[in-house]
Amino acid sequence: MRNDLHGIIYTLSSEPALRELVEHRNSASIPFGGRYRLIDFALSAMVNAGIRDVGVIMERDYQSLLDHLSNGADWGLARRSGGLRLLPPFGLPDAHSGHFGGCMEALRSVRSYIQEDIPQEDVVLCAADWAGNIDLNQAVEVHRRTGAEITAVCSEGYGPFAHHRLVPDGDGFARTLLFSEGGPGPGLFSREIYIIKRELLLELMDYCSDANHNHFHRDAIAHYLATGGKIAIYEHNAYARRIVSVRDYFDASMELFQPQVMAELFPADGLPIRTKERAEASTYYSDTALVRRSLVADGCYIEGELENCILFRGVHVAKGASLKNCVVMQDTVIESGATLHCVIADKDCVVTEGCFLAGSERLPLVIPKGERV
Repeated sequence: MRNDLHGIIYTLSSEPALRELVEHRNSASIPFGGRYRLIDFALSAMVNAGIRDVGVIMERDYQSLLDHLSNGADWGLARRSGGLRLLPPFGLPDAHSGHFGGCMEALRSVRSYIQEDIPQEDVVLCAADWAGNIDLNQAVEVHRRTGAEITAVCSEGYGPFAHHRLVPDGDGFARTLLFSEGGPGPGLFSREIYIIKRELLLELMDYCSDANHNHFHRDAIAHYLATGGKIAIYEHNAYARRIVSVRDYFDASMELFQPQVMAELFPADGLPIRTKERAEASTYYSDTALVRRSLVADGCYIEGELENCILFRGVHVAKGASLKNCVVMQDTVIESGATLHCVIADKDCVVTEGCFLAGSERLPLVIPKGERV
């Protein structure tokens, strides 16, 4: 257990490109991989690093997040003092629209928590819209060894979306930040995970508040670098994928069928990804079931055919149904004779008998939560 680090996970407004997946939830609580939620990866990274005090800043549509996290017992964070703290957006002024303008505004909404309830010297700031298994112990080692005020987790390469890149100098510290890059370029792709001195964080929050700035990179980090600051770099080049669109989600789901991705994301002898435990009966496979290269959770009832599919708990695939390259979330029913290709079916859906639904790998079809088609 570490007594020198405090974790803050921010679950802000979801990207519009996630479409139907965030109609009833925010991106941090999107189901992933048959049994997880995206926030599990950030929370597990902190717990695996020995961090036992974590605050989760929430915005709108956080009911499913509350249901999933509960008191944090499944991550070992149910403690009488400290542990998991859920921070709804109650620190906003009455005239506020309810949406944070950026990470710095979200942090300012919980200023009293940061100033009064965090005794640790360093804070780990982390978004919750990615899937990966990141060893924060190694990032903390870099932070301690270099004596840095800020350490960033970065990777080689780049994402398909607008991202920030830190450019290290010869001494290994970054003094240049490139904003909203859209492709390859110099420097390293920021994973948007930072270890930062608590006192420095409060100073940057005050600066942004006085200047009416809301953004972490464009405002706070840019100001820090412009006034002579430098950022230490920890490189994580194993699998980690940010999910900001339906296609990102679909691609990340299909990548789970690659042995190397599974080995890096869920190593047999490495750091575990923890999630909410639910006791379910074993999945039933009838004599008519045919399952090829699929991930099927407990509590399912399979009579039809599956290929390259991910099924969450309680899914029923009736006899004669055929699914290929699909993600089917909890308690959805696929009736007899239905055919689905490149489809993401949210929770509690019903696909009726004989229905044919097909998307593509570039544009998967999404069935919204609770729909009957």
